[in-house]
Amino acid sequence: MLSRLEINNFAVISHAVFEPENHFNVLSGETGAGKSLIIDAISLIMGIKASKSLIRSNCDCASVEAVFDVSDFEMSDNKDDVEEFNTLLSENGIEIEDDTLIIERKISIDGKSISRINGKTVVLSLIKRVSSFLIDIHGQHDTQRIFDEKFHTSMLDSYAGESVYDLQCKYKLLLNEYKNIIVEIKSLGSSPDSINLRKSALSACIEEISSAAFIDGEEESLREKKSVFSSKLKIAEMIYSVNDELNLEDDNGSTILSHIENAKSTFAKVAILDPEYDSLSKKMDKFFYEAEGITSDIDRLASSIDFDEVELNRIDSRIQLLLDLKSKYGKSISEINEHLARAREELDSLSSSESRLVVLRSKRVEVEKNLVDVAEKLSSERKSTSIKLSSLIMKELNDLCMPNARFEVMFVRRAKDKFFSSTGIDDIAFMFSANPGQDLKPLSSIISGGEASRVMLAIKSILSRVDSVSTLIFDEIDTGISGQAATSIASKLVEIGKYHQVLCVTHTAQIAAAASSNYVITKNVEDDNTNTILISISGNKKVEEVSRLLSGSNILESIDLAKQLIDRFVR
Repeated sequence: MLSRLEINNFAVISHAVFEPENHFNVLSGETGAGKSLIIDAISLIMGIKASKSLIRSNCDCASVEAVFDVSDFEMSDNKDDVEEFNTLLSENGIEIEDDTLIIERKISIDGKSISRINGKTVVLSLIKRVSSFLIDIHGQHDTQRIFDEKFHTSMLDSYAGESVYDLQCKYKLLLNEYKNIIVEIKSLGSSPDSINLRKSALSACIEEISSAAFIDGEEESLREKKSVFSSKLKIAEMIYSVNDELNLEDDNGSTILSHIENAKSTFAKVAILDPEYDSLSKKMDKFFYEAEGITSDIDRLASSIDFDEVELNRIDSRIQLLLDLKSKYGKSISEINEHLARAREELDSLSSSESRLVVLRSKRVEVEKNLVDVAEKLSSERKSTSIKLSSLIMKELNDLCMPNARFEVMFVRRAKDKFFSSTGIDDIAFMFSANPGQDLKPLSSIISGGEASRVMLAIKSILSRVDSVSTLIFDEIDTGISGQAATSIASKLVEIGKYHQVLCVTHTAQIAAAASSNYVITKNVEDDNTNTILISISGNKKVEEVSRLLSGSNILESIDLAKQLIDRFVR
């Protein structure tokens, strides 16, 4: 979830801080005020190429910083996305602390661009990959992922959930095994040199895994120990800090305690001169001796701290070694050791290439049969799921004032020479028809902006509960929409906002009225300088903004209508 967006010297924005709430956030404002600049700034965070033309006039650089809370993402049911995200960060040496991830882009007037994730300078392609797990922007039709057939299979699978996920895992394992068999058959059938190369590779693998000697349960133990060490280290650092503060000497070589002692002695003299101050002098005495005791205790505690840095380094090295092995041989210690067993078995069998080939060819037939069986089951489960999904999407379209719309998931069996793809034996595409008598066509053929917005929103409404992406951005999806359709879109955005953080740029009163948090973007001109600012609004200010969107003014009739509209969406 996007916690904070800070923009500096970006186009006509001098400085802006945007801190959206968890649910449904709306950004509105006059035409030309700069609403889309917020989306442009977020697009920079998503890895679009930066141009020095985006730098504010008379400035040397522009910067955008986005702070994300990734706790919700880490708890997502989409195990593949979470694993891929964590692997991506780990492989690039990026650590997450306190469930926070910070992406920063800086553009200089010389055309150079700097990208950082959690303070680490990274390439732009990594920014793109990481941000794709966190933000999904729905703007212009040709950029919406939902209309790209490449992603339709994964969308269908996300909706299907565990039933398809389990079959997917089986299919991928079998496909990988099948491919490995094919590769090995080709290798063994080529030349003795190929066999020797395979033996060398297997020997290296066996040596790498066996020398590491990981046992089941060791990863959990290492991470627990790391957590304990981390806590101890933080405690030690804080105790050292306190001790340093207590023993810090000023320019005269005096410590805090010596200052307290001087104050005590001085006040004792006061009490001698006037007994009225005797009670306070005694308190000063007590305070000094307590401070002296505390200082002594802290000093002893700091001296007694015994932190085993060698053991911590060993644990860190062990964890990193495991991560390296997991990236090569399996997702867990158990899988790594299974890979070791298979490697040993294969190496043993390579003593006789002919006998190995016989075994492999027999195994290929067996694995291929199992692969086809699982692929057919996967296809069948997807087809069953597609019927349910299509029915739900058409209901959503009906709610969005498209009662005659049809939606289907088309399955095309792949050709035999390309039968086994990474996703299965079918090519899958979402098909749509808006009116009776019209043939179903691919979503990408939708021309009407209003139709595209509603179809996208209908699909997103269904998939939002299973989508791992925490933040969804809708950039003027209400274009060409009005009346009841606009009200329906507002309701759908409210529903999506229950499961995701939603940011929506709009010029429609119904959507602004439905928001749980509202922001107005305005443009000010002062001393021939233009500046766009972002203001959070609520209460009467929200009523006024909805009224403006309704009629362009704040006349009494539109004010009353705005109040009614807001009340309609009060949750």
